[in-house]
Amino acid sequence: MKMNLGSEKISRLLWQLSFPAILGMLSSAIFNIVDRIYVGKLSSYALTAVGITMPIQIIQMAFILLIGIGTSSLISIKLGEGNNEEAEDILYLALKYIILFLISFVIIFMSFLDPILRSLAISKEVLPHAKEYIVIIIVGSIIGIPGYCLNNSLRSIGQSKISMKIIVITSIINIILDPIFIFGLKLGIAGAAIATVISQTTLTIYVIYVFSKRADFIIHLKIRKVKNEAKLIKESLKMGLPSFYVQILAAVVNFYINNNLLKFGTDLDIAAVTIMSSIYSFYHMVIVGIVQGNNSICGYNWGAKLYARVRRSLELALFYSFLLSFLLYLVVLLYPQLLVSMFTDDILLIQLTSAGIKFYLSMLPLIGLQTISSQYFQVVGKVKRSSVLAFLRYGIIIIPSILILAPNLGVKGIYISNALSDGIASIIAIVYIVVEIIKLKRLECIETSL
Repeated sequence: MKMNLGSEKISRLLWQLSFPAILGMLSSAIFNIVDRIYVGKLSSYALTAVGITMPIQIIQMAFILLIGIGTSSLISIKLGEGNNEEAEDILYLALKYIILFLISFVIIFMSFLDPILRSLAISKEVLPHAKEYIVIIIVGSIIGIPGYCLNNSLRSIGQSKISMKIIVITSIINIILDPIFIFGLKLGIAGAAIATVISQTTLTIYVIYVFSKRADFIIHLKIRKVKNEAKLIKESLKMGLPSFYVQILAAVVNFYINNNLLKFGTDLDIAAVTIMSSIYSFYHMVIVGIVQGNNSICGYNWGAKLYARVRRSLELALFYSFLLSFLLYLVVLLYPQLLVSMFTDDILLIQLTSAGIKFYLSMLPLIGLQTISSQYFQVVGKVKRSSVLAFLRYGIIIIPSILILAPNLGVKGIYISNALSDGIASIIAIVYIVVEIIKLKRLECIETSL
């Protein structure tokens, strides 16, 4: 691993690490899209149920990323420093604490299930679907989610192909099981949830197995007594905080948007945003694949103090993300109805979504730059800067924008507010990252002179 991440040509390395990650993320995005397509075929109420319960899943994901991203980022740095023993300790702590968290989350969720669902302002038509779906998803996460947490660490040790392989396989399993459970066994929206849990559990079993048994891995998963447990978990959580903040803010914003959509629109508008979010997730997963490749390179080389390689990887990641963002934006702009019609046969819903998506995703060309920049600062330990960028995009701008625009423009004002948030946050991120690249060049000069 050291020879590869520390010496191989950056353009080749970024491709080798990002391409499998992109394929894995794309398969995950396709699974989510297909899942919602099947749910959408049940009814618009079922599709709304998936969208309106999203804040609950986002909050849970916040803690998963706090542990998963934090530990994987620290593993990269420890390996770059040559400290393999502590990297192995961190891997075990990741599994230990994610399981403890998931059990605690399920207990709290089930204890306050009805009050939580009432807080989401779910209509009586949607409530039965929402309750049936979210209970299975959350309870099943105890066995389904640990694998996703540890999967980040697979990429940290340079095993992006294995990470991609298992995500693709489990996504295919989900896609196959969806119609069987939803339509064949006539389980409806519960069938979609059960199929998801089964595929997630498959991933968990596989990831734990390879970390335990593969002799060629640089670190392994072992139950062990960790000497500096408090110190290591504190460092890991610190590095995971930006992702945690992003998810918590995203949950708040999602809840706020849903309530305003109901206030100024109908359940159909929530279904429309659910479709828009699904289309966006396809793009976002591609960018996340680039982020994962770039973070592995930057984290390792930052730990090894090879700043020229950090800068080169960062610049390439920014370029690729902008190019892909612009291309997808053209597709959204030119063929909105074609994209939307994959999710529903409801003519009114197709019209609503096709008209709104042009506003909702109008800043798409810039979002990739913001994502790469924010995640870069996180992986090199500049947590405060990463957190600032997260706050800007996920709350500070969009909430006041909705307060001002929604009363005057209705649902359209909510769409424009999302675009304003994306645009302003991205421009600020670009300024931050340009300054960072200049600093990296200075560090290169110091590195060369030594």
